[in-house]
Amino acid sequence: MILTETVDAWNIVISIILMIVSYLLGSIPFGVLVGKAATGVDIREHGSKNIGSTNAIRVLGKKVGAIVFLCDVLKGAFVIIILKILAQTNLWHSVLDYGYYGMMAVIGHSFSIFLKFKGGKAVATSLGVVLCICPLAGILCLVTFAVVLFSTGYVSLASTFATLAVLLTYIGLFIIGYEATNFFDYFISAPSLENLITILVPGVIIIYKHIPNYKRLFNGTENCFKKKPEEENNEENSTTEA
Repeated sequence: MILTETVDAWNIVISIILMIVSYLLGSIPFGVLVGKAATGVDIREHGSKNIGSTNAIRVLGKKVGAIVFLCDVLKGAFVIIILKILAQTNLWHSVLDYGYYGMMAVIGHSFSIFLKFKGGKAVATSLGVVLCICPLAGILCLVTFAVVLFSTGYVSLASTFATLAVLLTYIGLFIIGYEATNFFDYFISAPSLENLITILVPGVIIIYKHIPNYKRLFNGTENCFKKKPEEENNEENSTTEA
């Protein structure tokens, strides 16, 4: 009995440590680090001044932006992947739901300890979390993002609808999904209640971080990938003159 309680206590301690690790990984500002290393440019001083991959693509180019995107996705997925490997090999099982680790990575990206608790909008990091925990939601997220982006040109709208697609998929699977018994079932398995709750946190953060974008959309000044940079500058100048 005492041995079991000791094991449980150590399990909790290790789980908490891994949550902190997940937060610290999420806090790494790859947009800043990769940008400076590849081009010498600090994206916090250019474009929207956001550290995420969208601003990285605009300021640093598609190749560097793609690297930033992949790094941001991986930092959301890394701890969860390690935990899944440990669980599959029966080396160690976390007492906490995987969603807690993903949530901490997202919080780290949005409120980075390395950037005085400022950060990005956590869309890519959230995608990494979702792809690991609920692949169907991750796939629908990517499809929704692509459809809205190519039809409107607005990343903010694409991110918002993609987030809503994830939340609706989670809720739907929670109601009608079932426990996975094989690899294919894993794609449509029901998330736990804890997982459903923890995914709401990234969803709220993404919506909250996009409030300035919604205001610019309403005012007609939001950046659009369908417009050339000079067109956007002309619109901004005409708005300023008015």
